[in-house]
Amino acid sequence: MQKLKGILLLCSLLPGLALAQVAPLGNPQRERLVEQLLLGEALGRDDLVDSALARLQQLDPESPEALAAEARLAIRRDELRRAGQLLNRLQRAAPDSVLLRQTRVLLKVALPAGRQRLLEARARAEQSIPDALRDYEQVLEGQLPSLDLALEYWRLRSRVDGQRPTAIANLEELARRYPGHAGVRLALADMLFAEERPQPALALLHELGGDAQAGQAAAQREFQYLSEQPLHPRSATAWEAFVARYPHTTLIGEARDNLDRDRRRLRDPAWQAFLRGQTLLDGGQTAAAEVELQRAKRRLPDEPGVQGTLGLALMRLGRHAEALNAFAAAQRLEQNTDLISKWYELQEASRYWVWLEQAEQAEQAGQLDKARQLYARARQKQPAEPAAWVGLAALEAGAGRSAEAERLLLQARRLAPADERVLRGLLRLYQAQSNQRATAFLESLPPPSRQLFAAQLRDLRVAALLQQADAALQAGDGPGEARLLQQARQLTPDDPWLTYRLAGRLAELGRRAEGDALFADLLGRQGASQPARYAHALYLSGAERDAPALDSLRAIPVAEWNADTRALAERLQRRQLLNRAEALRAAGQEPAAIALLEGQPSLPAEDLLRLAGWAQARGAHEQALAYLQRIDAAQAESAEARLGEVESLLALGRAAPARATLQGLAEFPAEQRNLRRRVAGAWMALGDLGQARTRIEQLLAEGGDSDPLLLRDAARLHSATAPQQALDLYAGALRDAGELAPQAVAPRDDRALTRASRPRDDDDWLARSLRAETEALYQRENPTVRVQHDHAWRNDDVTPGLSDVKQDTTMVQLDLPLAGGRGWLRLDEVNMDAGRFDTDADGLHREDFGSCAFPGLAGCVSTAQQARGTAFALGWQGGAWSFDLGRSPQGFEIGNWLGGVSYAWDAAGLGWTLTASRRALSNSLLSYAGAVDPRTGIRWGGVTANGASLGLSYDQGGDHGIWADLGQHWLRGENVADNQRTRLMAGYYYRLIERADQRLRTGLTVMHWRYAKDLGGYSLGQGGYYSPQRYSSLGVPVSYAWRNADWSLLLEGSLGWSWATTEDSAIYPLDALIAGPLAEAGALAPDFNQRTGTSGGAVGYRLSALAERRLSDHWVLGGGFTWQQSEDYAPSYAQLYLRYLFEPWQGALPLGGDSLTPYSEFK
Repeated sequence: MQKLKGILLLCSLLPGLALAQVAPLGNPQRERLVEQLLLGEALGRDDLVDSALARLQQLDPESPEALAAEARLAIRRDELRRAGQLLNRLQRAAPDSVLLRQTRVLLKVALPAGRQRLLEARARAEQSIPDALRDYEQVLEGQLPSLDLALEYWRLRSRVDGQRPTAIANLEELARRYPGHAGVRLALADMLFAEERPQPALALLHELGGDAQAGQAAAQREFQYLSEQPLHPRSATAWEAFVARYPHTTLIGEARDNLDRDRRRLRDPAWQAFLRGQTLLDGGQTAAAEVELQRAKRRLPDEPGVQGTLGLALMRLGRHAEALNAFAAAQRLEQNTDLISKWYELQEASRYWVWLEQAEQAEQAGQLDKARQLYARARQKQPAEPAAWVGLAALEAGAGRSAEAERLLLQARRLAPADERVLRGLLRLYQAQSNQRATAFLESLPPPSRQLFAAQLRDLRVAALLQQADAALQAGDGPGEARLLQQARQLTPDDPWLTYRLAGRLAELGRRAEGDALFADLLGRQGASQPARYAHALYLSGAERDAPALDSLRAIPVAEWNADTRALAERLQRRQLLNRAEALRAAGQEPAAIALLEGQPSLPAEDLLRLAGWAQARGAHEQALAYLQRIDAAQAESAEARLGEVESLLALGRAAPARATLQGLAEFPAEQRNLRRRVAGAWMALGDLGQARTRIEQLLAEGGDSDPLLLRDAARLHSATAPQQALDLYAGALRDAGELAPQAVAPRDDRALTRASRPRDDDDWLARSLRAETEALYQRENPTVRVQHDHAWRNDDVTPGLSDVKQDTTMVQLDLPLAGGRGWLRLDEVNMDAGRFDTDADGLHREDFGSCAFPGLAGCVSTAQQARGTAFALGWQGGAWSFDLGRSPQGFEIGNWLGGVSYAWDAAGLGWTLTASRRALSNSLLSYAGAVDPRTGIRWGGVTANGASLGLSYDQGGDHGIWADLGQHWLRGENVADNQRTRLMAGYYYRLIERADQRLRTGLTVMHWRYAKDLGGYSLGQGGYYSPQRYSSLGVPVSYAWRNADWSLLLEGSLGWSWATTEDSAIYPLDALIAGPLAEAGALAPDFNQRTGTSGGAVGYRLSALAERRLSDHWVLGGGFTWQQSEDYAPSYAQLYLRYLFEPWQGALPLGGDSLTPYSEFK
């Protein structure tokens, strides 16, 4: 092949026209004479040549055209010496001209040596056309010196594949230059027929038909052509025209016979079926053509044209075995030698494809050796056809011999450089190796071939960009990934999934509008495409834009939805339902949310779990159990439902059935990590820390060290016994929740950790849980010293020496982590000053104090009523339990041991706190410190409240909350009449603002107290504490709290109304205490010991403020005041405090501050 290409390159240098390479003569007469010369040579009329030469030589004896023509004439007459002389004259007249070169070559081949070489070249043409063309080039020296040699050369060149169009173009030019040369026109007609251009070929023959000499040759060639044509509707017309055109041809009889035959056939239904089949086949309707041709074959089984045409139809249908039989029949029946060759060639081509089909079948059956043999046989049959090479290459590639497969495919490509099957085979081979090599291969193809694989090249480039995008994603380079995806989408703008990925990435980068625009662009072209609509809806659903997602899906008629689209629509509709339910619940309309879910035709197990979770959240665990028990064992959610039952049973305090259910629970699959974590939490709640620890450690070992929920539970497990490890776990959980920088975890940066514990408004439940628990544990483990000073006074109508008490309390408290909770030690330095009694004119006072106001006796000396002492206390708080133990200030007249214990729990949706206590009553100096009667020396006072209270609360985290407190106490003091107190209090609050750093609440508070006795006086036996038989009040409180990083503020106010009733009571309730004064006074009025009861109401208000400021990581300074005003009672106080934390604290300051409560005011 390479050799032939070289020869053709050389041949392309040959002049295209013989005797035509001269410049225009510029003289019309000379041009006419030269044309006459050429015409005479074309017709073989030397007389015309002689006549034209004579006249041309008269015009110019040394004319190059005349000299060259005379030399050619001498060569034809074998006057070679004369020709040589003319050649010499021509060299002088036109040196280095084409005419000179052509004449020299013509003389050369007329000589014996040149003639012999020309004969050898002609002989070689019968053996090897490429070699013959090379010989012609050498003999003719790149010239075509005569018309006959030009005709001979182009006939030979036309026999080379792909060279016939070039030969035709040159013969057409010769025919224009030599219009009278019949041989040129006949040769041109033959080439046009061979090139399947019958119309221009017939036109040439028709021109020659009128030529006396060439007419017979033209008729014979046209007859041959018409005889070779299969029957068609114009066959009879063509023969009619032939008979009319060539009436004197010797073939006229056969032509008339053919005309009659075709007329008969055109009337025959079988031949009509054949004609219809031909027409359909030519129109590309192969299947319909085969039906008609099979009908014709049944009636005309011996017609080779019918068999052969049917074979063509079968071959196009890929039924090569049947085509092989049809071509064999056509070859056997055919009489025309040329058509016999045609049917044979088609038969061999079919056999080739049959072997290929058999090879493919053997390959699919795993018979690789047989497949290889068949491919090899096909390749041997048609070595220039690439299909067998491609098949063999596929076998080699399948066996892992890529190098051999590539060698075979490259050989096939050399045979057929542009064959699509070969190129596809190479593409598959290279693509299996790498996309980069496949891309490079396609980019190396010539443009026409590359265009065939434009889609594959585009896909490879897209794949390369997507691979780079994946790498960018792995590296955390979101913007880089987006840029690469945008480049990929420019190549495939109609790929819905590429658009989906890019739009999703842009949305994650905060560029959602760009993502929306991408889908708008896509849907502008593919709005009716279900995949595009599905991808769009999926993209919208990712941002929970469910309504527009459903609208996008509904752009496709519902009846046309596929299973995926229906499933997505159902998911979106269900999520809308769930979102509506959650929104109602978040708005405090949980009953409406429950009704919405329960209104479904049937409740899915998922919704039963959800409803149970809601019930658990509001503490309605019996209702939660009812929901969970509706999920039977056959449902996939059964195990989770049983776990929910365990959690509700634990909340109800029913540990035994909870343990039994938990023990019967099958292990959850490894991938259900959250449920396994909840199981560990249940074991933790049952107190089986070993089980809990084993399960949590197993989850951590499985890679759960990046699961914030699991780390939180692990921290809870260790918080009591290994608090620092627990804090490390909380730090890891905050890191994995994206709330703490990784570098702050190991080693733990406590400043960063505590800063991360600050709550934020946008926290989800997990972040809130992690922050709150981290803060609580860190604060529990952070030793703290508090120093506070309170100054209290009264602004109402007070009595000096009795109720005009000013109190200063200095508190120092040390908080320490202890036994999984927080212990504290407290010292309260208390200084109480009630002033001096107002005296009468005699310098004595007769106030209701001890026995100083006893009738019939002198008053008492006015003394300062003061008490000073230091109280101490200690306590502990952890989880549900808390207790304290202390003593009233050492230095008071009467001292008491004090203390209390509390237990808190949740049940029935309520928070419960039961407290048993013994507390001091610090209403007055008498009730708190005790006093001594100046007259009798009797010590009395120092009252304590001994009893229990039950606190209740209901708060589901919504806008509303309720609390209540019920208490029953026995009030006892030294030489004080015993008393009983029943106290009922309740309140409602409404959250106007509830944010992480801001809170505004209002509500309503009601109280009702009952005392068995009114012991509010200061005489012997009285307690000096406010104790009406009945007291009721109604208040409207308002509270506002705010904080930022370093400040916290609390402002409170309330407006209230109260009503109190006291019954008649004894001034000296204990007769034994007044025996001495009574004896001294003698006879007294019967009612001297009676006090008249009273009743009345009052309106009061209270204002308070508290603020604190973070000074550093360790110091906090705070202060505040309370101003209270009522008709008979107006206590106020101011305070200042300092708090020191041993470990750094950058967490949130307490919202509203955190001041100490004097030990005397503990509940």
